Amino acid sequence: MKFTVPEKFNGFTLEEALIALHIPKKEMHWLRMSKDIVINGEVQPVKTELKTGDTVTLPDFSEASSYKKSSKQAVILFEDENLLVASKPPGQKVHPNEPGEHNTLVNDVINTVASEYIEPVHRLDVDTTGLVLMSKNAYMKKMLDYMLSENKIKRIYMGHVKKNSKITAQKINAPLGKKPHTNIFHVTRTGKDAVTHIISKKVTDKYEELTIELETGRTHQIRAHMKHLNAPLVGDKLYGGPPSPYLHLYGYKVSFNHPITDEEISVTLDV
Repeated sequence: MKFTVPEKFNGFTLEEALIALHIPKKEMHWLRMSKDIVINGEVQPVKTELKTGDTVTLPDFSEASSYKKSSKQAVILFEDENLLVASKPPGQKVHPNEPGEHNTLVNDVINTVASEYIEPVHRLDVDTTGLVLMSKNAYMKKMLDYMLSENKIKRIYMGHVKKNSKITAQKINAPLGKKPHTNIFHVTRTGKDAVTHIISKKVTDKYEELTIELETGRTHQIRAHMKHLNAPLVGDKLYGGPPSPYLHLYGYKVSFNHPITDEEISVTLDV
């Protein structure tokens, strides 16, 4: 991983900066032993004091991703040296689940960007359209995983339900579990914690358009919670939604502060 030292780490040692970035103990131990840390073009130890504007290159502790390249180009809406945001079409998996699969979003991204390492930070259902944040090296993956666990990556969705649904802005705090012998999730006391926020509703010519934010990221969370409210999403055949050729659920916006620079990054899907 290569990065330029921001002002917030001026006077920190590299070790202190990486600990502040939530690099785990195992990787920190590996870096303390490493002879391949380069700062401003010179090999330096991890205890080196940093100055704003220094260029740091860390040795890679991970193997290249095992995903095969597809023959398609991914739509990349944001990219820097260490991360990217890609747009997933409906009907496509985020990543392979079976050996030999090569038609997922990750396969397209590997074919599109100049990086041997690509890993998604979060997921979307195969039928959901929208934005997926991915890391381009294992250090950034650790940082973004931490941010996701601390709810520091905001994921906003847009969904359509039928008119007169009586849905209002609210917090849905209802645990979800899988119904035995099905692919359906439902609200159950024995399920995993699941929290969804309906932020707003707008009535259009055909539907009610909901703006939804995830606090947790369970499988089918929004779809199952909307079914629980007796307002399944349009086109959601699995949960009994009004008919449509496709599921009306979009990963509409991803926003967060860049873990290294603190720059606000906000990417919005053109729906």
